[in-house]
Amino acid sequence: MKLLFLYFSGTGNTDYVAHYLAQRLDRALVEVELRSIEWQPPEKVTDFDLLAFGFPDYAADSPGFVQTYLEQLPSGANRGAFVFCTKGAYAASAVKLNLQRLALRGYVPLCGGDVIMPGTDGLSMISRDSWMARKALQKDYDQLKDGNRLVGQMNSVLSELEDGRPIDTLRMPLPPKPKMGPSDRLWAALYRMTENWSRSRLHADDQCEGCGLCAQICPVDNVAVRDGHARFEDHCVLCLRCLHACPQEAIQIGKLTAGKFRWKGPRGDFKPLRLRPAGS
Repeated sequence: MKLLFLYFSGTGNTDYVAHYLAQRLDRALVEVELRSIEWQPPEKVTDFDLLAFGFPDYAADSPGFVQTYLEQLPSGANRGAFVFCTKGAYAASAVKLNLQRLALRGYVPLCGGDVIMPGTDGLSMISRDSWMARKALQKDYDQLKDGNRLVGQMNSVLSELEDGRPIDTLRMPLPPKPKMGPSDRLWAALYRMTENWSRSRLHADDQCEGCGLCAQICPVDNVAVRDGHARFEDHCVLCLRCLHACPQEAIQIGKLTAGKFRWKGPRGDFKPLRLRPAGS
C-alpha cells in the first residue's frame, strides 16, 4: 500500500508533524510519500492507495484555500483517508469537518486527530525571553503524545487492511455533511474578528530591504515587492509565514510584533521555500 501525506504548513508545525507521523508508521505495512499542497496541484493527486491530509487549525477548521483544494481533488474512488491538524489550543471540529469533505469526494474516512503545537500567532506577540517562548523552545518534540496516539490508530487501521479487511468496514461514522456546532461557530466568529483586525494591520516596516522572500513563500500570492518594499494585497490568510521567516524581522502586525519572538519551526530550521515550487 502507498500512503500519501499531503499537507499545508504555514510556519513549520504541520510539516514537522507530517514527518513525525510518517517516520513512526509501520513501514512493513505501507510505503510513505510526503508532499506539500503547494507543490501538488489537486488534479494530480492520484498515485496512491491511502491519503493522510494535514493542516493547521484556523477558526475551528482548515484555512479557506485548503478547503478549496480539497473540493478540487479527483474522486477518492473509495480509497481511505486519515486527517490530522496542528493546534495551539482548541481544534474544535476541524478534523471531523475535513474528513467529511474528503468523504464527499469519495474517500473512506478512517480516523483522524489533532496535535498540540506552539501557537505561532500568539508567539509572534510575546517577548523573546518570556516563559511562553522558553516553553515553546524547550518542548520535547521527540515525543508528541497526541502524535503517538494518532500513529497507533493509523497503524491499527493499516494492519486491518493488510489482513484483508474490506476498507468500507473500517469507515469512521460521520454526519453526511460538514457542519459546525454552536460553540464552534462562536469560536470561529471570534477568530475571524481577530484575523480581520490583524490582516488590516499587516505591513513591512522600515527594516524591509526588499529581498522578496515574503513574496516567494506566500501560499496565496498576497505579497509583492514594489519600489524595494514589501506590499500586501487584500487576500492574506494570516498564516504568518512571512512574519516569522523575514530575515530582517520587518513584517509586523501593527506594533504588537515589533521586536518580539519569531518561530522557526520545532527544530529552528524550517525553510518554507522548500514547500513551494521554484518561480511560484
